[in-house]
Amino acid sequence: MNLRNIALTAALPLCLACARPSETIPVITWAGVPPQCSAEVFPALKECGIDIHLGLYGTAGEAALALEAAQEAGMRLIPGFPQLRDSTAQSVARFREHPALYAWHVKDEPETWDIPWVAELVGKIAELDPAHPSYVNLYPNWAWGDSLYAERIERFASEVEVPFYSFDQYPITENEDGSVSVRPGWYRNLEEFSAMSRRHGKPFWAFALTKSHHLGPPSPEAFYPVPTLGHLRLQVFSDLLYGAQAIQYFTAGGIYDPTNHCRTSVYGIVRQVNSEIRAYSPVFLGCRVLEVRHTGDNIPEGTKKFDENSDIYGYVEKIEVSGEGGVVSLIENGGKRYVAVQNRDCVNPAILGIRFRGNVKIVTTEGSIRFDGKPMKMEPGDVAVFYLQTI
Repeated sequence: MNLRNIALTAALPLCLACARPSETIPVITWAGVPPQCSAEVFPALKECGIDIHLGLYGTAGEAALALEAAQEAGMRLIPGFPQLRDSTAQSVARFREHPALYAWHVKDEPETWDIPWVAELVGKIAELDPAHPSYVNLYPNWAWGDSLYAERIERFASEVEVPFYSFDQYPITENEDGSVSVRPGWYRNLEEFSAMSRRHGKPFWAFALTKSHHLGPPSPEAFYPVPTLGHLRLQVFSDLLYGAQAIQYFTAGGIYDPTNHCRTSVYGIVRQVNSEIRAYSPVFLGCRVLEVRHTGDNIPEGTKKFDENSDIYGYVEKIEVSGEGGVVSLIENGGKRYVAVQNRDCVNPAILGIRFRGNVKIVTTEGSIRFDGKPMKMEPGDVAVFYLQTI
């Protein structure tokens, strides 16, 4: 049985306007490409497995240059430029027929006082161009505060009619001794954002960080390291286990350096992770996440522990992920159910011991084979996906 083909034919598109370049989880790069470098950078991004680029431009002319380069490279573009707000009708009329246009970038990280004008602009664009959606990206929870976050994203979802939601959160930071930590509120962010997405019946997009940089005031001090394969896998697969329907990399410049005209040290691992995203898309694309639980002695704040009261327990008698523990997701897609388990440690491998209440298959990048029940080694941040049954 070829699960890849079955799941792909059953998966639903994100929205009518978002015609995907392929039937896989969309992968987007965010900014980091000067318009004059687009013709050089976009083919390299395409080769890396990037479908779409989101570019922020100073003028509509720069956006036009990037759209032409995207079309030539076989990519799509989400352009943002000042005239989209200042001269909306003219801007939409100029670009809405362009074959490389994917969506319109309206606003990144709006404040609460921005919501009225953002909602108005999104509505106006929808009237002028119903074929392409508006894109708005929201803050992480630490920026708005844990106590206010759920309320504020709910307000946005209730007032702004976008076909999908997006938020950024870069959870892996480097300590003074060179070790790394995962922001304690990251999984709470995924819990609350995915819950909001389900309430409104719309998909959400999430991020992974490819560009090392320092975060300073007025934000809390943090240093984001150059990501390893484990760092990227932890971010990407945690996003997918919570139901994210697109992965966004911040930034494109972390993958290809337009200043030095070369691929960065991160390029190869991004390409590897993108190939894994494509391989697992039959499971995650268009899926419905029924439940997410965590294992380990200390589970992240805002999450729930796997136990006999969980829905997953109806399929899984026992789960043990050594070390930091794991993320466990019960997924439904195309009349099939899956359990996905992730190593929550982005630095160290783990051993997965799992006992099901029946025969299952393990989904690999090549297809599926019967699971023999033996303990499995999981690389940092990696995922194991098990096919349970046809519903």
